[in-house]
Amino acid sequence: MERLLRASQRVLPSNAAEGRIGSIELNLWLAQLVGLPLLGLKRETRLQRIWITILGAFVLFSLFCYVIFELYDLCLNWQDLDIMTQNLVLSLTHVMYWLKVFNICYHYESLKHIVQKLSAITRACVLSKKQTETFHKAEMESKLVMLMYFHLVILPGTMGLVWILLFPDDFAGVRFPYRAKLPDFMPPIVQYFYMGLSVSFLALAITTIDNLNVLLMSQICMHLKVLNLSFDELHVTPDQKLRVDPYDWLLSIVKYHCELIVLRQQVDSIFRLPVLLQFVSSVVIVAMTVFQVIVGDGSKSSVIMDLLLSCVLCQLFLYCWFGNEVHEQSKTLSTSGFGCSWLEFDKKCKKTLLIFMINADRPFLFTAGGFMGLTLPSFTFIISKSYSIVAVLRQMYSRT
Repeated sequence: MERLLRASQRVLPSNAAEGRIGSIELNLWLAQLVGLPLLGLKRETRLQRIWITILGAFVLFSLFCYVIFELYDLCLNWQDLDIMTQNLVLSLTHVMYWLKVFNICYHYESLKHIVQKLSAITRACVLSKKQTETFHKAEMESKLVMLMYFHLVILPGTMGLVWILLFPDDFAGVRFPYRAKLPDFMPPIVQYFYMGLSVSFLALAITTIDNLNVLLMSQICMHLKVLNLSFDELHVTPDQKLRVDPYDWLLSIVKYHCELIVLRQQVDSIFRLPVLLQFVSSVVIVAMTVFQVIVGDGSKSSVIMDLLLSCVLCQLFLYCWFGNEVHEQSKTLSTSGFGCSWLEFDKKCKKTLLIFMINADRPFLFTAGGFMGLTLPSFTFIISKSYSIVAVLRQMYSRT
């Protein structure tokens, strides 16, 4: 564990005293690398801003055109069930990418405020040794999960790029994941590179947007753990007296909790609609992908399809896992408050603690559009609905 902590600090190190959140900075750097010009969320020089803007404009325009070519191919082949499912798997994923990009642009100022607020409360509230250890442990876990998911997505993208260059007749425009109708005036080698790079960049860009939402949830979960540890200062023992004024400390805890409530609401309001659309589309994507895996012929395209299924399931699981962690951690706040030495406090302190415990009885819950909570039962629900669609598709395919 110590080695992992030290290793994680070598890549964009985190510093609670400075309010520096290395996991978010790393994800923003990866997003800018794959063409998302997310400026102002971390420190950048003027030259870096110019380069990020130019790269982002070129990549976004190229990816937008490629998604149009995919949808055009879908319109041409919608009557063929096999071809339609091959195309729809990625077309739906890429349309969701653009909805997420538009959502980020629309809420950009709110997102910038959330990142700045997280930095400020980290600097102000992560004080004790235990709280600092909790912060660094959470940062290590976030970086590891983010990089593992990012590299999981790189694998099928790289394999597909290599195979489309080596076996263009088997992939380019005719097999998953490169079902797209490109203009005839483009030279074949340009088409192969364009298809391979576009699919890879779209997959990696989707990963960074998903990671941004997951990292914000992870940060709120970390602050809930830090808030629980704040009650350690309110324990009275025969050998040790209170080092803080209990009333002032309880007021700071209540204020801290209220700030986290507001942050949770802001994060949920920004991402709830894209997450809802993501969950609905994922039911179809998982079903289509499993269907293609079942009817696949064991070719290179089927291998990429298997890896894509792993990526989609990992994406859904990360949303539900971190949302579930926040939900479960928030339910421990009342217990932590009740566990302090409140019998030693005066009436004013007891009333303040009671107010906190009443507020803490309402757990934090991230939602998909306000309809479905991001919890582990939601993950199993999506898998079960996808299986139902797969059963229907198999019946339709067996009749053709």
